[in-house]
Amino acid sequence: MKLLSSLIIFFVIVLFCVVGSLSASLCKYPGYSTQGVTKTNNGYEATLNLISAGPYGNDIEQLNFQLTFETSQIFRVRITDPNNQRWEVPPTVNQLVGENPDSTDYIIEFTNNPFGFAATRISTGEVLFNTTQPSDCSFNGLIYSNYYLELSTSFTESNPNIYGLGERTSQLRLFNNFTYTLFAKDQGTASIPNINLYGSHPFYLQLSSSSGNANGVFLLNSNAMDVQLQPNSLTYKVVGGIFDLFFFTGPTPLSVIQQYSQVIGTTHMPSYWSLGYHNCRWGYHSIAETAQVVANYSKYNIPLETMWNDIDYMDSFRDFTTDPVNFAASDYKTFIDGLHANNQHYIMIVDPGISNIEPIYQSHIDLMESGAYIKAGGTDGEPLVGSVWPGYVNFPDFLHPNGTEFWTQQFQRFYETVQFDGVWIDMNEISNFCDGNCFNNTDTPMPPPQFDPNYPPYIPGGVPLYSKTINMTSLQYNNTLVYNSHSLYGYTEGLATQLAVQSILGTRSTIISRSTFPGTGAHFAHWLGDNKSTFTDMYYSIPGMLAMNMFGIPMVGADICGFNGDSNAELCGRWLQLGCFYPFTRNHNTFLGAPQEPWVFGQEVVDISIKAINGKLTLLPFYYTLFHISHVSGDPVVRPLFFEYPSDPNTFAIDQQFLVGTGLMVSPVLTQGATTVNAYFPNDIWYEYGNGSLVQSVGTHQTLNAPFDVINVHMRGGNIIPTQPTSSYVTPVDGIPITTKISRTLPFELIIALDSSLQATGQLFLDDGESIQTYVDNKYSFIQFDVVSSPSSSAYKLQSTILNNNYNGTASLIINSIQIYGSPSVQQVIVNGSPINSFNAVSDSTLSVSNLQLALDESFEVDFVLY
Repeated sequence: MKLLSSLIIFFVIVLFCVVGSLSASLCKYPGYSTQGVTKTNNGYEATLNLISAGPYGNDIEQLNFQLTFETSQIFRVRITDPNNQRWEVPPTVNQLVGENPDSTDYIIEFTNNPFGFAATRISTGEVLFNTTQPSDCSFNGLIYSNYYLELSTSFTESNPNIYGLGERTSQLRLFNNFTYTLFAKDQGTASIPNINLYGSHPFYLQLSSSSGNANGVFLLNSNAMDVQLQPNSLTYKVVGGIFDLFFFTGPTPLSVIQQYSQVIGTTHMPSYWSLGYHNCRWGYHSIAETAQVVANYSKYNIPLETMWNDIDYMDSFRDFTTDPVNFAASDYKTFIDGLHANNQHYIMIVDPGISNIEPIYQSHIDLMESGAYIKAGGTDGEPLVGSVWPGYVNFPDFLHPNGTEFWTQQFQRFYETVQFDGVWIDMNEISNFCDGNCFNNTDTPMPPPQFDPNYPPYIPGGVPLYSKTINMTSLQYNNTLVYNSHSLYGYTEGLATQLAVQSILGTRSTIISRSTFPGTGAHFAHWLGDNKSTFTDMYYSIPGMLAMNMFGIPMVGADICGFNGDSNAELCGRWLQLGCFYPFTRNHNTFLGAPQEPWVFGQEVVDISIKAINGKLTLLPFYYTLFHISHVSGDPVVRPLFFEYPSDPNTFAIDQQFLVGTGLMVSPVLTQGATTVNAYFPNDIWYEYGNGSLVQSVGTHQTLNAPFDVINVHMRGGNIIPTQPTSSYVTPVDGIPITTKISRTLPFELIIALDSSLQATGQLFLDDGESIQTYVDNKYSFIQFDVVSSPSSSAYKLQSTILNNNYNGTASLIINSIQIYGSPSVQQVIVNGSPINSFNAVSDSTLSVSNLQLALDESFEVDFVLY
């Protein structure tokens, strides 16, 4: 079979090459030609020769082309300069090594003059990627010069469905006539939509409107770039590095992301407590004020998992220091001890810039001694000087071998004063209040005769690359130009922070970063940055969250109630409802904004916050299980509707609703003054989550009632969701609030939504919630739940199957109740062979079974006999 496949592919290649060699392109920039493509053990290779120069000069005369069959569904293309070592992303992502699969889902074809390659899905004939220059010269051939690379692909479907290419404030489905810039930059999400923000993610997913099949492409390159989308083509315009492309054939949207995760790494398993409710603001001026906020959460019975501090806690905004007056060390310790006594947690912000202003402090001394700092270009190793909150600073170099050791040293010393539970890293694009070098700026720069990294021949986005950051001529370890490594800074800082935190705490790390790069989600999490207190920004949080899940960063959320500007009761209440479905749930406010803790807006918002947060706590077993699946397979935790309904064109652009896993659909109010929401229900069985009412009309939009205290959530038939309802927990007399420490010990309830065949399935993952690698160490439990019906449909039954049972805490947990949506009338319930009476019909189609006391560490069967 393998030999036959190879012969077929070889024949197609030869035929295609002959056709392609008959006539060279008459286009202005035809690119390169080749004398032929050679088959290798696991792919193809070729030597490419320049036909004519590109628009910016310094073209590489000869290139090496290498295509590798990585797996049956993944192939990789590298185009490099064989005579010079160009910048490449360091091997920090989980790059595959070709497996030489026996068969592939794709076929590769080539043209010789000009050179091009095309990938086609064998099963359908769909062209997934085609660089062959069209006869109408609508895009250029391959361009490969010293400081500019260009490569295009044509689309067989006009105006295709394209998603990804982040980070940006954007609708989910990208425009088909727009140029998207990718380059990490400190630009708030309240800025102009569609401009580049904090991270760079050169990955896109394409969904075919005709077949519902999906494929993906990842360009492993950290240089600044534009990606130009046109109705019939996509063009990469990159200012350095190499072309290192991974192609994923899917064919489903989910499998594309799973395949992408094989390259960049699957999800870091979060600490259980990090999924709870967090509170922060820039502007808690003292430890006393911070403690009062925590006390107010208890006073109003609003569950609070984690309290945060912004830069207010620092002494003159210097990292790894505390304000000796307002955040005195002894008071700080007392405060954090109190949080820990209440099973709560503490996180503080840390920025990368280390102050170099007198008096010089220990962290700066350590940085200089380590040698792990970014250097100013054209100097004899002098540290680059930037400016951030403390004033003039030097920046650690996390590419340097000593960078992680320096960073760990600082956190270890700081932990002696502040016993933090997680770390928030910010300003790490790098953000700089001076454009470039604070002592070597030119206000109105002009391009010099020779190449200067600050002024490449092509400038992505049309904005100087050093704007709001450091000079591109700055140097990292091994004389690496920041021009090349800039967008990696936040990622490398996150890796160093993860190692530091895990070595200090000995538990799973909780790290939230502003800047990200492919592979981030395998190590730490992200929040969507400095948004604004508007309904528009609340809407943008949904496509932002969905895009990050496609980028392999499912632990993500936006600042609830908004960061910049003043929130209000309606906006904050609605955002609390939505934000408690984010995987990462945090209320965060700016220094100049009016207070926005829930009680500020009165009892109605307090009640909404209590209901919303308890709803999140109740669903945490479901969320945590989704994270386990993501940790193992790379699945998104939240996802767009088209992931589950890729053949339904009505779902392709929906980004005001989303799915949690495959089972819950959330349809929030995103418009000021609205008391209804227009929600789309794909053609499936849907129930109202909470009461089990069946949705009568599907495959259409419906207007749902949404009074101020309601967010519409629906459950899809065929799913089982494990929950731990917090309604069974009564606040003790001593006022200790409910947290995840308590909620994860409560009795379970299974919510079962039956499909048309009276079947459903679900899973539950359990571990201690904090150990670094419980899955690898086999210290977890995993339980499968299935509902199956009898052939005669006279009965159906729920079964649990213990697939793994090595978490010792499972023995103390029970399932106490079951809610079944879509159940026919039941005359008898039999639990493990014994009839029970503790069941009743809540409505015509919802059955409730209580007082079960079923041990989770033992398999069980519940039979439902129908009338």
